[in-house]
Amino acid sequence: MGGPSPTALAFQPDPEKRYKLIYLARRNPALAPAEFPEAWRSHAALAGKFATSLGKHFLSSHQCVKDREEGVSALLTKDYDGSTILGMKSWEDLLAARYHPHSLEELYEDEKRVFAGAVDNWTMAVEESVIVDGDATSHVLLSFVSPEKRDGFDLASRAAAGRLPAAFPDAKRIVWNEVVDPAKAYRFAAVIEVWFPNRDKALAAASNDKALENLGQATLASATESVQMLAKLNLARQTTGSDGATEWTQTSD
Repeated sequence: MGGPSPTALAFQPDPEKRYKLIYLARRNPALAPAEFPEAWRSHAALAGKFATSLGKHFLSSHQCVKDREEGVSALLTKDYDGSTILGMKSWEDLLAARYHPHSLEELYEDEKRVFAGAVDNWTMAVEESVIVDGDATSHVLLSFVSPEKRDGFDLASRAAAGRLPAAFPDAKRIVWNEVVDPAKAYRFAAVIEVWFPNRDKALAAASNDKALENLGQATLASATESVQMLAKLNLARQTTGSDGATEWTQTSD
């Protein structure tokens, strides 16, 4: 796995901000789409073995599998299978978790069973900016934005994200995440989360091309490299112990 990238080492975190690891995954082609959610949960169960040494760095984990409902916008049909969003206690905890040597070696062996490649190659570190403050729910629209032009993108993307509450009035939570340490396999510079109170609201949004153009930041993004996805919660965990170290609640759909 190696150590932190030069970008991660040079980054100066803001103590007032929250940091996350996010990855965008493809399943092992040997798994049918219907088999992937359970295989992914079993991989997470293996990760749970390291709750003391690895889990102490996390605030939350939301494993979101692609919702393959027919009739959604063609903007949501690119060939990806899900995304995990990992909330970290601090930037230092993010680095410690991402480059934890022994646990990651064992997890990588199991990744070969579940995924089409190494998760580390798909993983990016982000700085969170909450636009609509609410709880993460069971259904989410995700947008992984790869800029057409890099100069000025961060300010323009954050400003465009400020218009999302009007585009998605039913959303319970909206977050714009700036990518501060990119994934090896992707050129994403921002990740956007729009969480909905139920599946019906999410499906309605997923068929609204105009709203989805706002989500995908069509005027700023590369259409070929950016990805939008309708997803449903496959597994969620969060710290509950008094020290936030080893106790987790866990839910799955």
